[in-house]
Amino acid sequence: MKTSSWDALGLDRRRMSALVVLVSCSVGSAVTLATYHILGQLAVVLGAIVALGSGYAVAALPRRSVERSAIRQAGESPALAAAASVYLQSSGSKSKTLLMIGSEEPRLSALLGELRRNVLLGFDPAEAYVRLGGRVESESVSKILGSVVRARGERLADEGEELEGIVTGSLSREETKFPVFLTISFFLPIMLMLLAAIGHHTDPVSMVSLTFLELVVLDLALALSSTERARLAA
Repeated sequence: MKTSSWDALGLDRRRMSALVVLVSCSVGSAVTLATYHILGQLAVVLGAIVALGSGYAVAALPRRSVERSAIRQAGESPALAAAASVYLQSSGSKSKTLLMIGSEEPRLSALLGELRRNVLLGFDPAEAYVRLGGRVESESVSKILGSVVRARGERLADEGEELEGIVTGSLSREETKFPVFLTISFFLPIMLMLLAAIGHHTDPVSMVSLTFLELVVLDLALALSSTERARLAA
């Protein structure tokens, strides 16, 4: 699991690692305890698998947040490029341009706010941008802001190629993930009912345990397979 997204969001690695371990152990233990009287020793293996899936889902949340920001920023890049070009040509000042442009994406808006604050304090835009580390997830937006703060005099333009590439890649991955979720959703209830029938696990406790197991597995499958669709819809 790559943790660069943890650093991008300013998350402490030790605390995130502890949270991942805590969630994994909690969910894995719950599944093991709920299914042990039905599956026996196999419940431990199933609990370990569910624990790994839960830990991955939690650890991937920051990365999904960063990728969601990148998609939104890429979607705003054509309008940002047009606005920056107009302000640069009309004012002839990179400082005034930074004071005028804005964004609806929270992380980019925060970065622009810090840039404006540094400009008002008298810092050079290029120096301020370097000091802030250029914390931009979208390559297109990074190029636009880099051109503005350095005032190269070139026409700023973005036709949305980055957004199109992100969407195309996301849809390609979804074509693989979504059928997996459909398969799990279709066969999991059948397999659990067969397990209950063959093992004669028809008492209320067994049925509640199997229902709990089904909900956990389906929830994990949905979380892992619907990532691309959720990011595109955000």
